[in-house]
Parts: sequence; structure tokens; C-alpha cells
Amino acid sequence: MRTAMRALGCAALALAAVGCATQGGVRVEGKASEAERPVTTTVSGQPVTVDAVALLRGDAKVGEKIKLMLTTCENGRYPVDTRYVDVTGDGAAEVVVNVADCRGVAYAGYGYNRAGYVYELRPGQPPAQIFGIEESGVLVQPDPGSGVVLVRSRYRAGDRSCCPSGEETTVYAWTGTGFAKAGR
Repeated sequence: MRTAMRALGCAALALAAVGCATQGGVRVEGKASEAERPVTTTVSGQPVTVDAVALLRGDAKVGEKIKLMLTTCENGRYPVDTRYVDVTGDGAAEVVVNVADCRGVAYAGYGYNRAGYVYELRPGQPPAQIFGIEESGVLVQPDPGSGVVLVRSRYRAGDRSCCPSGEETTVYAWTGTGFAKAGR
């Protein structure tokens, strides 16, 4: 009995350690038809969620190349990563959306990222884009309460698209009306 309990305890510990690991790049949350949208609350306590694919498709500021990428991949998933984080420091969550091509979903490499956006979410109002970049090899990472960090892949001659030699980061801080470069 004791041996069985120890084995069960060890298995649970191992499963917990493995289950908490995360990978960089695009995080996929399930099949497009099954994915549950994360829920967050604003200062007013109203739940806020967005359909990131519909949001990007309906945004006139999003380029046509990016919109054409918003289809399900072979595995039935969209190549988008959506995170709800307060990046402006106002106490309300914004949505940070990164878009990759379908290879990025399969391989989770920064080199496959194609665009990143931040949208302000206000109850009763449509989401408003407050930051956006469309460039191969970029990733917009939230920096809660203060802004975002833009990660750009840097390639040397001979690098494959999946595997840049390095990266460059730029910090953007919220000024109250927009994001401004705050450093590297």
C-alpha cells in the first residue's frame, strides 16, 4: 500500500512539473471550433472577451497579407496567440494578439511570427487598436502595468526562417495616449 501511494505521489509530482512548462512563440489554445476564449474583467467588473480572428479581420488597420493568414491550419487551429493583460496600467485588461503563419503553430518558432497588436477593451465599445506591427519575425510580449516589449528576430546569412541567430528587444511604455519607445 505504501509503495503504491509513493508511486502515485511521484507520478503526480512529475505530471505537475511537466504540465506547467510553456514554450515561446505562438501559444495555441485548441481547435478553432473548440477554443474557449479567456475571460478577464475590467475595472467595472464586466467580463471581456474577444474573438481575435474576427477582430483582426474587421480591423481596417490590419494589412491584407495578415488577414489572408487568418485561416485554420492543418491541425484545425488558427495561427493566433491571444493574451489578456493590463499593459497600460489603468487597471483594465487589454488584449495582446500575435499572428504567425501555420508553420509557427507547428514549430513555435519566433521566425514564423508575422504581426503583433494591442487592443484596448472598454465595455460597450468596440476594441480599439493602440499598437500594431506587421513584420516577419516579430513578437509583442506584454509587460503588465507599463507597456509591451517588441522582440524582433535577427538573421545572419544562412539562417533558416525558423531559426534566427539572435533577437533584439525594444520596450514601449504607455504614455497615457499611446506607446512610446522607452529603451532596449
